[in-house]
Amino acid sequence: MTAVSGRLIRGGLTAAIGRSGVALGAVLVNALIARLLSPEDTGLFLLALSIVTVAAVIADFGLGKTLLRVIPDAMVSDDTGRAMSHIRHVLIVGAITGVLVALLMISPVGVYLAGKLSHGDILGSLMPLIALWLIATLAISLLAETCRGFHHIGSAIFFGGALTGLGNIFIVGSLLAVAWLASVPVDLKDVLWLFILSGLLLVVLAFVRLRGRFKRWGEPVTGSLGALFIMAWPFWVSNAAMIMLVNAEIWILGYLRSPEEVAAFGLVARLAILVSFPLLIVNSVLPPLISELHASKDIDKMERMLRGAAGLTTIMSVVLFIVLLIFGEWVSELLFGSYYAGNWDILMILACGWLVHVWAGSGGFVLSMTDNQHTMMRISLVVGSITILLGIWLTSRYGALGMAIASTTGIIMQNVLMLLFIHKHIGIKIHAGLSGIKDIWREVSRRLSGQQGSAS
Repeated sequence: MTAVSGRLIRGGLTAAIGRSGVALGAVLVNALIARLLSPEDTGLFLLALSIVTVAAVIADFGLGKTLLRVIPDAMVSDDTGRAMSHIRHVLIVGAITGVLVALLMISPVGVYLAGKLSHGDILGSLMPLIALWLIATLAISLLAETCRGFHHIGSAIFFGGALTGLGNIFIVGSLLAVAWLASVPVDLKDVLWLFILSGLLLVVLAFVRLRGRFKRWGEPVTGSLGALFIMAWPFWVSNAAMIMLVNAEIWILGYLRSPEEVAAFGLVARLAILVSFPLLIVNSVLPPLISELHASKDIDKMERMLRGAAGLTTIMSVVLFIVLLIFGEWVSELLFGSYYAGNWDILMILACGWLVHVWAGSGGFVLSMTDNQHTMMRISLVVGSITILLGIWLTSRYGALGMAIASTTGIIMQNVLMLLFIHKHIGIKIHAGLSGIKDIWREVSRRLSGQQGSAS
């Protein structure tokens, strides 16, 4: 397992630094937005971000996840022509679907739904900007997944998505910080333009980053669009259901409650999700490794790798959970302001769900990378539907607290079902365990000893 452990460690160190920056940077960007905008505009921004996130997954059509299967397989089999054809098809189809979804967003139907979601006309009037933000987000997300398929973990983390890429966070965060320190007035439209321009700049930089790899791999061979869609659509359905599960809370609150309550819940939710960031680090590295080990039928190594990674991330997540348990309310007030204090119960309910998610490991990627994406799709659809119905009922009765309970219930249900299926049909356990940690620790010790020997 030395080669796999070595790649996991090398990629993990890069991912740890990058994802830590993303997690902390995203919280700080949200804090700056909360300080610069009114509670109502902050709530509208969170709704806009949620719309872009969901629309990007719909427009992606599962194409990004197929890159994590095809590129590593091509690197193993040296079938670079097929991979280049696949990448080209993904980018072309992504451009078409992105434009179609953007047109739907600025249509009378899209504007009407945005108005119903926000109890006013402001969000609807901003739909052209939000649609442009979608196109930039989709483009950079597909290019980031291409980088991840090539195992360029640092580049994938830097480019990322709407508020998940280190580059976007750094550019937007720096400009917002200057505006806050200089007391420059900023409105919601200014914030949207910052994200759009930053995303377009990153698209250009990502193409420059990948150009050398594309030249080395040569010309693409003829590929099948039908095969692309057959591979992509289960990813699309499961990803759409999962992203709806995460973002439904904002939409349900937006429909049933005021934008101010959306802001209060949304900011606390982004603080709670920090508990899961150790797993995000590992998931930046694991998909190509899972695909390679599955292709080589090395199931035992895959199980040890997954359980070891889940064990390490759970230890780190427990520490973060305890920090929020003790200091969560104080941190929330410090970052976002006194208006957003007093939501400790919501924070901890959401944090509990994310802690279970980390303990359960990388179930979604295991299913996706082992030809079980149809199962992932069905689980996501069932759990997503139950969570949305439960969220509507509980939110109408208990407000944001009810939404937190529904969201956490859905996360736990999703992870339990994935664990049961993986254990029964793939024959492995992937939840946190000591198995595999020893291999990773042995590899770290070996590398540290080697570095010390070289230094002496």
